[in-house]
Amino acid sequence: MAYIQASFIILRDDKGNDLGSMPTGQAKEYAYKRNMELTPVDEKANPPIYTVKPRQRFTPRQVNNEQSQYEVTAKTVRCTDETGKSLGVIDTAEAKRIAEERGLSLIAINNKIDPPIGKIGDLNKYIYDQKKAKKEKEKKNLAAARATEKKSLKFTSDTTPSSQADRDRILKQANDFLKDGHPVDLLIKFHGREKAHAETSMDRIRNEILHGITEGTVTSEVKSMTGDAYTISCNPAKNKKK
Repeated sequence: MAYIQASFIILRDDKGNDLGSMPTGQAKEYAYKRNMELTPVDEKANPPIYTVKPRQRFTPRQVNNEQSQYEVTAKTVRCTDETGKSLGVIDTAEAKRIAEERGLSLIAINNKIDPPIGKIGDLNKYIYDQKKAKKEKEKKNLAAARATEKKSLKFTSDTTPSSQADRDRILKQANDFLKDGHPVDLLIKFHGREKAHAETSMDRIRNEILHGITEGTVTSEVKSMTGDAYTISCNPAKNKKK
């Protein structure tokens, strides 16, 4: 039986006769007692319109694997009903009977303990809610990862006055990233004749970075094995909002 979000629906019987508007739970009970299931006619209507059709029978091979993981297989189950009322530890067969009488399912919440924990409810809705919660969690985790993603910026080693604007721009960008909670690596690469004076140039560059980084702290400096490249790492200030 499909998950129905609406609390009220208009129901038609299997001959097309209009049975009027009723609570969704009442419509499910009507269908269950006649060994039928609700089938949408117009889900966009307000309230949506459904009809009843003979319930489809499934062979074991056709059982939905996704739903089978919520099957209670133990002989007894600690059960609550769809309102949250505790039914205590009862026979699983009895819990399933109660669920079926109400047009619902017995859902395994935790099968790893003895007795397992189950609840009576709409299985399709439960699966839908579980998927929705999982997506929300993954979305939050992704946002958190992006919020602290390390940024890499190339810091020019050029000592000419014309490159000062570029260095100022890079430092501003680095401070913006640090303010937003991102660690920053500043990459300095020396080319050609610059390599011969790399150590002397690094004294100037290092001093400029130390004074230019205002939204975090310089935490480390790594020199390449060839001696012509450096990486200066900066972390956000702890009292800054991430």
